[in-house]
Order: sequence, then C-alpha cells, then structure tokens
Amino acid sequence: MSEPVPTAVADQATSHLSDLQTLLQEQGLHARILTQPERLPRLRVINPSCTSLCEVITAAPVEGEWSFWWSWAEPITPISDTATAAGRIGHVLTPAAHQPA
Repeated sequence: MSEPVPTAVADQATSHLSDLQTLLQEQGLHARILTQPERLPRLRVINPSCTSLCEVITAAPVEGEWSFWWSWAEPITPISDTATAAGRIGHVLTPAAHQPA
C-alpha cells in the first residue's frame, strides 16, 4: 500500500488540477476533481459527445518538479504549461474522425 499523501501536497495538486479543469471545460469537455483522504486528487475528464473517450489526470511532484500525468504514469507537461496540457488532453479525447488531417 502506498504512503498517505500529505494534506499540503493534496491541496497544491487540487489547485493545479482546478486550473486545468477550467481550460478543459472551455474546450467543451466535462472535468471533475475527485478526492479521497490521504490520496492525490484526480481530474476525471470526459468528452460529452463520445463518453467512451475519458481520462484520469493527476498533478504530482517528482524530484520537486510538478507535472500533469496521464493515467498510465507518463508525464503530459510541467505544471507551468497548463495550456499545452489542456490541448494534449483535448486531442487525446477527440474522436479520430474529428481530428484535422
């Protein structure tokens, strides 16, 4: 079992995810922050026009540097590049038929 996440870290992650949530909602995606005691919060993102396209994003520090992370434990972008993270997440949650050629 993993170590409990300190409240200060969870609060900071929530703040970062909230910023990302705003940008994703502006793109028309549904995004909701999910929390559980002593765990990192997560951002559940769903494409409302194709609900099978969904992803769970986290914000976490590794070696002191905060990044947004895919559910498969690959970094998306550093926290400082929230707009690029939102763009990449939006791209992944867009059906292939709607992607530019």
